[in-house]
Amino acid sequence: MKTVKYPLSLVFLLSSSALLSTGSFSEQLTDAQVPVAGKESLANQLAAIDENNHSAGWKIRGGCLSANRIKRIKFIDDQTALVTMFGKKTAILRLQKECPGIKRSGYVTYRNSSKLCARFDRLSVMGGSGYSCRIASIEPFVELEEPVPEKNID
Repeated sequence: MKTVKYPLSLVFLLSSSALLSTGSFSEQLTDAQVPVAGKESLANQLAAIDENNHSAGWKIRGGCLSANRIKRIKFIDDQTALVTMFGKKTAILRLQKECPGIKRSGYVTYRNSSKLCARFDRLSVMGGSGYSCRIASIEPFVELEEPVPEKNID
């Protein structure tokens, strides 16, 4: 089974659009709309993710992450990085703007404390380019399994 990772904010965005397209939960379901036993609706699955995977589980408080929990920061482009933490959690770090060369050349972290904080701390591109970029956000990153397509029995 293929595993796909999505930022928690994207999951919330998708769940809100799914809720808008399906109507409210207070509507009465007809027999044709009742979920099949053993299969949860997308809205219920997303609600379960929300309950189990809030920022406290990642120990991200006030947009800050304790520096001693960080195992590795890997940039996937010049504005977004995955922060791997001890304890098998992953967070997504976004810079306020694109920081040219940070993925290719690496970075130096400038922190004000023993925490890595959004809006306060900066990452500078190594190699003398002079680019220094402020961290915009640090959010939980969840894994969702891609559904296995069911075989058509018709």
